[in-house]
Amino acid sequence: MPDKKWKMMVVPETHWDREWYLTFQQFRHRLVRLVDKLLNILETDKRYRYYCLDGQTVVLEDYLEIRPENHERIAAMVTARRLFVGPWYVLPDEFLVSGEALVHNILLGHKIAAEFGGVMKAGYVPDPFGHISQLPQILAGFDLPSMLFMRGVGNELDDAHNEFWWEAPDGTRVLGIHLINTYCNGANLGYRGQSAQAQEGAEVDMDKALEQLTEQRDLLSQRAATPYLLLNNGCDHLEPQPELPEIIEYANQRLDDMEVIHSNYEAYTEAVLAEGGELHMVQGELHGGKYWPIFSGVFSARMYLKQANERCQTLLEKWAEPLSAFAWLEGAPYEQSFLWAAWRQLLRNHPHDSICGCSTDQVHQQMMSRFEQAEQIAETIVEESAQHLSGLVQVAEPSVAEDCICARKVVVFNPHNFRRQEAVAVKLRAAVDPGINPLGVVVQDADGEIVSSQVISQQVREYEAGIPEDKLLWEAEVLIQADVPALGLTGYTLVTESAKQRESSSEIVAGANWIENECVRVEAEGNGTLHIIDKVSAVRYEGVHLFEDSEDAGDEYDYSPAANSMTITSMGNQARISVIERGPVRATMRIDLTLDLPQSLADNRQRRAEQSVPCEVTTLVSITSGSPRISFKTSVDNRVRDHRLRVWFPTGYTVTECHAESHFDVVTRSLDLPEAEDWFQPPQPTKPTQGFVDVSDNETGLAVCSVGLPEYEVFTTDKGAVIALTLLRAVGWLSRSDLLTRSGNAGPKTATPVAQCLGKHTFHYAIVPHQSDWFEAEIWKYSASAKAPLRAFVSELSASGQHRKLSFLRVEPDNLVVTAVKKAERYEALIVRFYNISGEATSAYLTCYKPIAQAELVNLNEELIESLDVDDSGWVTLPKVPGRRIITVALRFAD
Repeated sequence: MPDKKWKMMVVPETHWDREWYLTFQQFRHRLVRLVDKLLNILETDKRYRYYCLDGQTVVLEDYLEIRPENHERIAAMVTARRLFVGPWYVLPDEFLVSGEALVHNILLGHKIAAEFGGVMKAGYVPDPFGHISQLPQILAGFDLPSMLFMRGVGNELDDAHNEFWWEAPDGTRVLGIHLINTYCNGANLGYRGQSAQAQEGAEVDMDKALEQLTEQRDLLSQRAATPYLLLNNGCDHLEPQPELPEIIEYANQRLDDMEVIHSNYEAYTEAVLAEGGELHMVQGELHGGKYWPIFSGVFSARMYLKQANERCQTLLEKWAEPLSAFAWLEGAPYEQSFLWAAWRQLLRNHPHDSICGCSTDQVHQQMMSRFEQAEQIAETIVEESAQHLSGLVQVAEPSVAEDCICARKVVVFNPHNFRRQEAVAVKLRAAVDPGINPLGVVVQDADGEIVSSQVISQQVREYEAGIPEDKLLWEAEVLIQADVPALGLTGYTLVTESAKQRESSSEIVAGANWIENECVRVEAEGNGTLHIIDKVSAVRYEGVHLFEDSEDAGDEYDYSPAANSMTITSMGNQARISVIERGPVRATMRIDLTLDLPQSLADNRQRRAEQSVPCEVTTLVSITSGSPRISFKTSVDNRVRDHRLRVWFPTGYTVTECHAESHFDVVTRSLDLPEAEDWFQPPQPTKPTQGFVDVSDNETGLAVCSVGLPEYEVFTTDKGAVIALTLLRAVGWLSRSDLLTRSGNAGPKTATPVAQCLGKHTFHYAIVPHQSDWFEAEIWKYSASAKAPLRAFVSELSASGQHRKLSFLRVEPDNLVVTAVKKAERYEALIVRFYNISGEATSAYLTCYKPIAQAELVNLNEELIESLDVDDSGWVTLPKVPGRRIITVALRFAD
């Protein structure tokens, strides 16, 4: 065939939403039918060369659970490079899961695909609602040279091609391929419509297929950087077309300027890269809705899902994997299979229709079961690993009085790579005789020095299993002012005494409506808002922690005001204020409010209903000794529908941008929305965060650190910028077509009453007033500590170990943020991953408490890049780690 001007590469595929408007089991029934049909086509027609199974491998597990006898048939097609699977385990939403969750997702996808014969080396992410700034570096870390996607482009590609270089913050780049006409632009060739039902009872119309091909040629060629045009022969839940080879042959006989090729995403990527030539460069996250909507309301839909996800991610990343790895270094088995079992349950909740909260009520009820299973597995691993490691720690030998009812060894773990001097909660239980009086506690470090402590609650209750029938159960919670080294542990001795709790020296003081420590003073106003003084800089913050409630006439995908909008705040409320803890470790102020909120939207959805319902809101505001962090625990009894509840933090700063924690990154975002007259979906002011949001004038600033609350907005007033943190968004529809913030439906119009989030909810977040900017103030440390606080493990007093304090691993300097510590997947080594949170290159230094025999720089798939030197003192040095660079190191030890 002579060369033709255009080469249209047709890739047959399906996009498989595992759950959405139907449940997983309902969709799986269709998946089994699809794969049965596909295997038959591939085995009986050699002309049907390739098929892409949506870039994910979970579908293989789902299918083979029903058809286990077809494992070898699938493996044969994968090995023959006719069926392309992976690189993902599931196609995730990127903004709502952690960076390590994304890495583990692709790692598991590679692991499974390799077992079947090979992984697709193309970064196929067709439908997530935008893309994070570090995705190019993550993909490149698995040797994935491209990213094929539909959503997220704003004005970045104006006057540019659909093919471009997308660069991560560290300079790593991949080939970006914008599927501007969707991942369905070649669906149902020769049929009417793109739905899964279009082929049923119909015959293919070859001329219709030819018309579709030429139409796409005309559209794609206008923005093509090379002669290669990509046609995606598939769509949501669409079965393969067996007549595709005939369509291609028919078209090639009739098209003079275009050759149609049955192809795959790897071949298309290679063809575009082989052409060379200059391509447009794009940097930063892609979260614009110029061509396709991005549904920014999903950041706050069903907030309980986001909170559960945060708990599970933190439990696996900061506790289960590191503690199991350290226990492995001490001779315990590494529970890799159990860890992957937990990760599987968690990752199955990460597709965009799942974690985004934009599916049916039944789908999300089933998600909560997966979260619970992941948590149960991970928690068991944590407890067993901690018990194994606790024996390493030396504690003081206490002098125990005759009336002591509880003498315990307390080992405190720090999962972060920086020293932490902060409060840790310890829970105690003991069998006691009836009539016992409140007890005090004494805590000592390994040197026998008294450590500041505070009993925050204790109770005696009746017999339960494990307690002798003539005894009662004493339970208490105690705060210890702990000092724990980086990625390490410290041991303490705790004993009870019948006397009143001993006084400890402390800088914490409190009055009737205020609390204060060395760093901050927090005073509650009559309406419940706070007046805060940063005692270091003398900066004052007024009106902090104001509640704002507005109607939400949107759906699970997007927030929308009503035509006649009404916002209610707590400004005019009368709060009930009390100080319930007064140190020496922690002071806490309780603020109770009643918000009278409209019960729902009016029937016409144009305004809020006239009738109001009282909703109780309780906030505990806490400070601890020596820290500028002010922590909040807010409980809301949501008794109304169709609304959004946020809390405001006025900063007083006149700024044009803010900084937000992201995946292996801290992004700078303008407060101005982009020009968007011709956008499909107008840009929204709400944005995502993985932890902190900071507003600063570079001399002082205020950071908000959220825990499982990923949506914020920074807006300006005549008194300066305000950070608004979303607590709750209550809606009753999967999708609607009457929003003011989006045109058309995003899915079926299905009622979702559980998405109204009625009932009691608890939210955790913190603020940190600081000097300088976010980097100099090391705000990421406060964010990390809020998400993964110190954790104490209690055991009976026993023979002490050899370490008073122990740091298992040290990574220096502190701007190198450790995100993963685990055993390697395929060999005997400790994997340590960190990234440089600064924008400047820095040298990295790494050592371990065990002598390192060999160190290697590896990629995200844990494959060797180069060997690293280990000096005589046991340190590994990596000179000049670029700003925002992700580094993975494998450490091997002598037998």
